[in-house]
Amino acid sequence: MAVKIKLIGNKILLKLHNSQGGIRIADEEGNHIAKPTQALNESKYYIEWMITNDEIGVLSKHLFKTPASVISEMKKISKFAEDSEYSRRTTKKEKEEIATFEGFKIYKYSDEFHSFEKNLPSGIKVRLTFKLGDYGITPHPHMYVLVPFNHKSLKIKNKDGDVSNKECLGSGCYGELILTSDELKDIILTLSHASNNHRNSLIKVLTS
Repeated sequence: MAVKIKLIGNKILLKLHNSQGGIRIADEEGNHIAKPTQALNESKYYIEWMITNDEIGVLSKHLFKTPASVISEMKKISKFAEDSEYSRRTTKKEKEEIATFEGFKIYKYSDEFHSFEKNLPSGIKVRLTFKLGDYGITPHPHMYVLVPFNHKSLKIKNKDGDVSNKECLGSGCYGELILTSDELKDIILTLSHASNNHRNSLIKVLTS
């Protein structure tokens, strides 16, 4: 099961001390923090959570008495980001020679892609980015939930306790997030716009 989070009561624990993986710290431009334990607790940062269907399944069982109303709204969605012209990820045909090295010519290629982003009423942002798979054949959506450090229901902590504003995150840092059922519903409905297949996979997760 692809679950990176830990659920304790109504608190979702998101580990922040790794610079790589499905949960990272990013700034407003999407740049990742190379040394997260040395970062400061500042409002310009986000928790970039690459959320999985398994994690949505865990949270839905905890927050929804029944997923029936959410599924009903999901089934009404008929327009998907994947069908848009902006889901295509391409490398521009023009190449630029920028240097040489030991008889090699070094060329620069430009990779063009688009990001679908939506700000939810809670202040959380959802981002859909279409990336190439392992074999680089067909772009598929990557789903991210972006939680600002100053979100009302998020606490930044480390092994010693709460991390105050402007303080260094420190060893063992993590985010402690509380989501309401309405906030999770908004996230699920937004993610359902990624593609028809992904929407249907989410419905299957909610009904399992």
